Amino acid sequence: MTEPTNSSEPAPTDATDTAPDDAKLTTSAPSTPGARRRAAGYAVVAVIVVTTAALRALVESGREVAAAESALAAGDTSDGIRKLRRAAHWYVPGSPFVARAYERLERVATEAEAQGRNEQALSAWRAIRSSALATRWLIVPERTRLDRANRHIAALMAELPPPPEDRAKDRARLREEHLSLLSEDKAPDPAWLVVLAIGLVAWLTGLFRALRDGWDQDDRVQKRPLAIAIALSVGGLSLLLLAVARA
Repeated sequence: MTEPTNSSEPAPTDATDTAPDDAKLTTSAPSTPGARRRAAGYAVVAVIVVTTAALRALVESGREVAAAESALAAGDTSDGIRKLRRAAHWYVPGSPFVARAYERLERVATEAEAQGRNEQALSAWRAIRSSALATRWLIVPERTRLDRANRHIAALMAELPPPPEDRAKDRARLREEHLSLLSEDKAPDPAWLVVLAIGLVAWLTGLFRALRDGWDQDDRVQKRPLAIAIALSVGGLSLLLLAVARA
């Protein structure tokens, strides 16, 4: 007779069936850096870019000052003024070469003016003025020198032969009119420049986030991240256009 089987005995199970459920569900998630790590990376890149630009400006400014000194020592005042102007244009806050360029330009201007070389004096004062205006941002770094240059330029221009419509005016009035024109500040409002910068950054950040977070790896639209990115981009563009119109 066949011995009956015991139905209560458990059926053999495969070893994989007893593995923990989380082991079967484990997948290799892509190793993407966290938000802090990305921010640190961006900050490092920004520091490298700014430092590189500042170093280049320092090197170029120092090179132009040295070339200007050589030109002035050789008696070529016009070339020396041009090189000093270029040195002052390579502006970096606290740069000793920029300060040296302004000091040398002012010395050339005052010496030329004292010796009656008004054309060279006017050229040197104009170099100071153009450099101060070219390097302004939220502030004018050389405001005192700019005001002094404006006064000297106005006085020197008043000594030039006036046009026919100004021949009846005396030197004092001509000087005042020239100074008034030179002192006009037509630069954009610094506050709107800040708004412009914020709008530009927000616009580009929104575009970047839309491309990065708007779709997943299977090209499925991620509605919430995409909506946030679009709102950021549209808001930034609106600020940018408003600042351009009002600045």
